[in-house]
Amino acid sequence: MQTRNGFSLLEMLICVSLVLIFASFAVPRFSSATKTAQEAKVQADIRTISNAAALYEIDHGVFPASIDDLVTKDSDGKQYLQFKPLTPDKGEYQIADGVVSADYNNKHFSSDAASAQEGKG
Repeated sequence: MQTRNGFSLLEMLICVSLVLIFASFAVPRFSSATKTAQEAKVQADIRTISNAAALYEIDHGVFPASIDDLVTKDSDGKQYLQFKPLTPDKGEYQIADGVVSADYNNKHFSSDAASAQEGKG
C-alpha cells in the first residue's frame, strides 16, 4: 500500500478559502481600530498644544498667535514645543482666540469641545 504525502488540490483550495473568509471578518475591525487610534492622537496633540500655549501665556501675558510661537525659542531661550505636530493626514493644528483646533477625518477637534463634531470644517 502506498502512503499519501501532502494535500490534494481540493484540500488546499478549501483551506485557502476558509482563511480568506476569516480574514474578511478581521480587516474591518483593524481599520476601525486604526481610525480610533489616529483620532485619539489628534486629541492628545491638542491637549499637548493647549498645555504648551497655557505655559506661553503665563510667561508672556498673551496667548500665542500661532503654533510657530511655541516651536521657536523666545527671547529667554524657552521653547514650548520641540517640533510642530501634524495630524495623521499631515494637516496642521490651528490656534485662534485661545482655542487649539484641527480638522481630521471629516471631523473638527478643538480644545474647547467635549468631543469631535462630524462634518465641520
